[in-house]
Amino acid sequence: VLASLQFVWVARWMATSAGAKHKWHILMLWPNMICYFRLLLSILATSLAVCDAASTLFVASMYVFGMALDGLDGAVARALEQQSEFGAVLDVLVDVACRASMWALAVSGPLVICPILLELLCFACTHAGGGQCWKTDCFAGAPSFVTAVMRNGFRSPLGAVTIAGLHFLPLWLWLTLRLPLESVITRCAVGMIGAMLVLGRTLAGAVEVWVIARHFNAILARDAAALMERCNGSNR
Repeated sequence: VLASLQFVWVARWMATSAGAKHKWHILMLWPNMICYFRLLLSILATSLAVCDAASTLFVASMYVFGMALDGLDGAVARALEQQSEFGAVLDVLVDVACRASMWALAVSGPLVICPILLELLCFACTHAGGGQCWKTDCFAGAPSFVTAVMRNGFRSPLGAVTIAGLHFLPLWLWLTLRLPLESVITRCAVGMIGAMLVLGRTLAGAVEVWVIARHFNAILARDAAALMERCNGSNR
């Protein structure tokens, strides 16, 4: 109820603000509609899992379908020339929200906040540093392993492993807790897939830590330069 009231308040504020018609047009662009659908799909899947109202495979299929739609919104935006800064932000936030819901199902306790917090911090740093062009503008002068992961917008073997770990490690953890692993072959196959996903998420975490550290180092460098300038000015 509280969330609904907040949404109504935001909607009324936007309807009375300057350029309301154009703002609603941005909100209702087709790529953004896909993001809204993905978010609703994630909420529904999480609710079904928590209430044990659907089978494990059905919930997993909903999650995988939502992740598959992640590439569709960008393609639609380019095809229809509907790219927007809001859409770029929304896409990343919906990605984080979908993964966060699966992490919440897979991991209990305070540790669940770690990957979510890391992703949100990285998002804040990349958006502040590069905006819509974060995949290129934020990685100038990056170490070789970061460059290898980010090459061609993750379109490389190492990038594919990283994206797979980012999206599907929480799903793998959740499935291993709920599905029976009776045969040795099944356990080995699941273990090999898990090892690959752990490697991918570790690479993603390393890139995220580098992005955050670089951003804060840049902030400290600017503050140090400003402080030095003030000190030089006061000594004159």
